[in-house]
Amino acid sequence: MNPYLTWTIDETFSLFSKSHLLVLIGLSILFVFTYLFRRSLRKRRYNVSFRIIVILLLLLSEASFHLWFIYHGEWRITTTLPLQLSSISLFLAVILLASKNQLLFDITFFVGSSSALLAMITPELTYPFPHYRFFHFFIAHGAIVVTAWFMIVVESYYPTYKSIWKAFFVLNLYTTLIFIVNGLLSSNYMFLMEKPMSNTIYSYLGNWPWYLLSLEVIAITLFHLLYLPFAFINRKERTV
Repeated sequence: MNPYLTWTIDETFSLFSKSHLLVLIGLSILFVFTYLFRRSLRKRRYNVSFRIIVILLLLLSEASFHLWFIYHGEWRITTTLPLQLSSISLFLAVILLASKNQLLFDITFFVGSSSALLAMITPELTYPFPHYRFFHFFIAHGAIVVTAWFMIVVESYYPTYKSIWKAFFVLNLYTTLIFIVNGLLSSNYMFLMEKPMSNTIYSYLGNWPWYLLSLEVIAITLFHLLYLPFAFINRKERTV
């Protein structure tokens, strides 16, 4: 069997390893290039091409994820349904790129970007570079963040302060729904029932259910931090 597609591995992912840091640096470079070429990306031909490429990356990453589980006979309704926040953010990013809807931008920017960035910094990931799951994880999460960045620097979409609370409301509404699903399926989607075993941000937030409250505080704090640059932009526009 191809060693890059195996289910069992001899070594595990190491937080802030050389490969992990290179991915984060690579994403930062992609942000810079998107900004530098923002005017070119506003031209219809390049704009459409860029959006199609990112949409295909997102959809192929999600499809390959399920095929990999099916191939190994490990696909389970209790663990593999696309109900994790990353999967929902992925689908929202796809629809956002296709529709350019303002509300979807608000949700993708605050919910998708914050969760994807946290996931990339402290990944709930076992497989190291160059395993398929390593690439899948960072491509899927990175493309969500790139989508939000593209909508800001190329399409000039800006959130408002109200957007924070819209996104927070939608996040909590979805969390409530998944909590019910977990109860019905005896599953642990979004890690609402117990923390992941790997070394992630959850490790420092206490036991259940207290870490859920900590995540609420972290979420609203991150939303405000993400909004901070736009607070100055929106204030400047109001004074012009």
